[in-house]
Amino acid sequence: MEESSSQGKRIELPAAHPLRTELYEEVHARPFPLVRAPVRVSHLAILSEPGDSESHLAHLADLAKRYSVNPPAPEASCYYATFPGFDLRWERHTEFCTYTVLRPGASETPFTEPGLGLLPSDWLAGMPGRSLVATHLEVLQKEVPDPFDPALERAFEGHLVVGSRIVDDRAALWSTLRLHSDGFSRYLLHNSKLNEFQVGRTIQRVLEIETYRIMALLGYPVAKRIWPRVRRIDTELATLIDGLARVETPEDEKRLLHELVALSQSIEHMRSDTNFRFSATDAYMTLVHRRLSDLREHKFPGRSSVTKFLDRRLTPAAATCESAERHLRDLSLRVARATESLRARIETTLEEQNQTLLESMNQRASQQLRLQEMVEGLSVAAISYYFIGLLGYALKALHDAGWDFDVAVATGAAVIPVVAGVWGFVSWRRRRIQARAGR
Repeated sequence: MEESSSQGKRIELPAAHPLRTELYEEVHARPFPLVRAPVRVSHLAILSEPGDSESHLAHLADLAKRYSVNPPAPEASCYYATFPGFDLRWERHTEFCTYTVLRPGASETPFTEPGLGLLPSDWLAGMPGRSLVATHLEVLQKEVPDPFDPALERAFEGHLVVGSRIVDDRAALWSTLRLHSDGFSRYLLHNSKLNEFQVGRTIQRVLEIETYRIMALLGYPVAKRIWPRVRRIDTELATLIDGLARVETPEDEKRLLHELVALSQSIEHMRSDTNFRFSATDAYMTLVHRRLSDLREHKFPGRSSVTKFLDRRLTPAAATCESAERHLRDLSLRVARATESLRARIETTLEEQNQTLLESMNQRASQQLRLQEMVEGLSVAAISYYFIGLLGYALKALHDAGWDFDVAVATGAAVIPVVAGVWGFVSWRRRRIQARAGR
């Protein structure tokens, strides 16, 4: 029993479920950081396999040792620590791990002194896994500038800038949503009225938008790769379904069934290879839309907002993945229906063949029965003949012994009783044999 106290009174509770504490703490996992602007943030998302966490934790422990900072706990799913000059946040997700560095202060020119600049270069180069997302975000404590200020274009190397007011016009977010010459994407946040909690929450939302949108796009190359094969299978399936109406012989049915089974195996193989990726794309897209909604954007006249830009560019890619998944599912159902139809036809053919075979067997059985009856009659005659022959010998012996009777008359008189007796005996034996067989 587990004990609990309320207002000084101890209450005994049933034994706690082993996951109860973990489930309660889940809603508090990965909290928003409290961030004071200005700040420079660098963020990396590293693709990882289930067994890579130990390598990341060991790598973090090595960094902590260099700076005499407490290392992460074994099997930790997150690690937050303050290092000299920066804060480091590491989080483990299902498919990736994230490293986020927060460096207080602002660069003289945005993005020239990023947060990652304080980390040892050899440590960065030795990071396990491959980076998929790399972004810099700078938060400036300034009023919202003119959306067409040339300084914005310079900060983003002359690329087309998208941006909008966010969080009920308390800040403005700018980006190009593309990689720059340093290999990082860039976000610039002008904060005018956000407090530390809101700044930290906004930073986390922006970084999640960047991470999840790239993770969602991982399904797009897969969809493009399988589309030619999907179209080819679609054409082959249409041809096979059309051929169902022209099948005439059992050999044709067997050949068509083998082709449908091979096609079904090919489709299910593709589905098993792509199901996780397409499901993940759908889940990541849902998260992206939620985080964009949380930003509460208010667009500048003449400037595209982040939400509008992503809807125009990201949604078609996600729709391609959804279409490929839906088409594979439809192909699977169509193959199943065609196979079921062909199997029903084959079963009908087999039933007709079985019916013909049964009729033939019945005819043969009837013939055998008539033959048996004929043979039985001949057997009665033969047995009766031999029996009467033996009886004749016995009658002759009695006549020679002095009995006075006509042997020929006596033998003739015995024919009918003998034949009747033999017939009755044979019929009785047949009935007994049939009775035993019917048990």
